[in-house]
Amino acid sequence: MRFDMWWRFYLLELSIYVPGAFFSFIGNYFNLIHFSNFQNGILGSVPAVVLLISNPFWMRFADRRIKNTTLIILSFASSFILWEVFYFKTFLPVLLAMVVLSFMATAIVPVAESISLVYSKKRFFSFGKARMMGSISYALAVMTFGYIRSDFLFFTIGSLSFLIIGVISFLVPKTKGFNVGKKIKHSYRNIPMTFYRMLLLEILVMSSGAFGSYFFPILMRARGQPVLFAGIAMGIPALSEIPFLLFADKIVEHLGIKRILVIASILFGVRWLLTWIFTNPIIVIFIQGMEFFNWIAVYYAILYYTNYQVKSTHRADAQALFWMTTSGFSTIFGLELGGWLANTIGVVNTYAFFGVLSIIGGISYGMIEYLIRVKSVKRVCERK
Repeated sequence: MRFDMWWRFYLLELSIYVPGAFFSFIGNYFNLIHFSNFQNGILGSVPAVVLLISNPFWMRFADRRIKNTTLIILSFASSFILWEVFYFKTFLPVLLAMVVLSFMATAIVPVAESISLVYSKKRFFSFGKARMMGSISYALAVMTFGYIRSDFLFFTIGSLSFLIIGVISFLVPKTKGFNVGKKIKHSYRNIPMTFYRMLLLEILVMSSGAFGSYFFPILMRARGQPVLFAGIAMGIPALSEIPFLLFADKIVEHLGIKRILVIASILFGVRWLLTWIFTNPIIVIFIQGMEFFNWIAVYYAILYYTNYQVKSTHRADAQALFWMTTSGFSTIFGLELGGWLANTIGVVNTYAFFGVLSIIGGISYGMIEYLIRVKSVKRVCERK
């Protein structure tokens, strides 16, 4: 693929993860305007709840049209709606504003990456390396947000990040949906059960990541440490994803998707347990470097399966389910349960809970897949 073409996809991935850094810190903003941990958890899970409706809607909408147009609409609308969240200072109006914003904003990354995946599958470039740009931009953005003290500046940067995505959407080659002009009956029944087992594990594991990232600034403040450390601690994981993404395809081919999921789940749990055990902020920051084989490995392995193992006629539905789980069910479970536990047993102890949950989830998934494989082998032997 020529340089004048692939740099546009790198730029697209670079831009779409900056808003994610903004939302990672918005929990700290809600905390500063005196919302309780439980209210904070509800507001943080709003995008995840709304995503369950917005994601299938926008993915199917884009699947039958030029995807760039859909991405432009979502980006520009999010840029303006974001200010409604800033304008209101009481819980219910902010909740409503978050619902409206989430209906648009939560579909940006899925639609944008569906564009990148179309070209990566044609072997023009490595999606893993393009996705690496998102990790870099997220890391730099989240570290920057750790220094910002002005709420107005915080929201200005968030708004501009959405506008930039809309502008870049004009630069990316026009990409048609998988089913433009086709009469396709969307159904989730034709997707392999293997995929659904992966998604179930993802809910358990990614929920720990959702809680861990969203409550990190609050964790630092609970320990009497500057929020600045939270920005660094949240940026380190994104940077640590780079080594994995540089060799992502080779890692998947060598280890296999299921083995990656088991290893990543267990290491995810170990990461949160260590975060719970150690209180020194420098040590805690370095512990977050374990992300090189945590969230990013689970994310990439399942997305890889979706792009290469699911038929194109059902791929939009599979991608929608993937994002509904990655940013939807997992976040709802992590923030709703996590917010309640933070109020009950404390923020620090909740990290230990999710650490144990991730380890149990990874081991259980590995055992289930092993038993299914053994049964499959026995059936083949019996037929012979």
